[in-house]
Amino acid sequence: MIAAPAAPSGLGVRGWFDLARAGNFPSVGSNVLASLALSSTGDAIPPAGTLAIAVLAGILVYAGGATFNDVADAEFDRRHRPERAIPRGLVSRGTAAGVAAAEMAAGLALLIAAGASAVWAAALAATILLYDWIHKRWSGAVILMAGCRVLLAVTLASLPGHELTTPFLAWAAALFIYIVTLSLIARREYQVAVSPVTAGNTNVSAGRAARLGRMVGRLLAFIPLIDAVALLLMGLWGPALACALAVPAGRWAQRLAASN
Repeated sequence: MIAAPAAPSGLGVRGWFDLARAGNFPSVGSNVLASLALSSTGDAIPPAGTLAIAVLAGILVYAGGATFNDVADAEFDRRHRPERAIPRGLVSRGTAAGVAAAEMAAGLALLIAAGASAVWAAALAATILLYDWIHKRWSGAVILMAGCRVLLAVTLASLPGHELTTPFLAWAAALFIYIVTLSLIARREYQVAVSPVTAGNTNVSAGRAARLGRMVGRLLAFIPLIDAVALLLMGLWGPALACALAVPAGRWAQRLAASN
């Protein structure tokens, strides 16, 4: 039997970070750095100000999309993941949706204010929301998941002084394939949770799902290695090292934020 959840006591900072999947923020920052460096038509090392704004924007968009994911999955989580914040009553579905909307809007606004294409930014937002809405019902949603990361990169490549260079496109293709692969593994975690074979044995279902969840967490943390390799191939040692360091940073952040 599943133990009764603890009495709600409000959602603290760590809870909001968990909703936003803050454990994956380092990989988002790494993707942003790789996007700017590989799409640059001038100095491959982006100015500190541009990088800071782009990283903040990317993290806000990601946080909004991740929080919307919990909003969309609230009914599923009540049955299969009652430890999540919304099923536990730590935050209402409406409040979580409002915060998610504010995060995503702020991130997109930063991108557009910096000079990114509003069309690409809108495509990014639409893909994120479509994924959140249908991913539990359509196995092909793994393509949308990968598309979210790639569209963030493409949006960044639309900034002034950037374009879709050949190295950028090759890296984006590798990133897409990697994300599709890990998304398929993550989908397997979901299938284990709802499988009729394990539905009658909560311990078996939870154990298998937990093992797959840990694997997905590691694969998410290793995303920056794709960035680092692409940057190394271009001789960009400094950015490559920064991306490589995002791997241990991501593992630490996952533990801190209790993210999968």
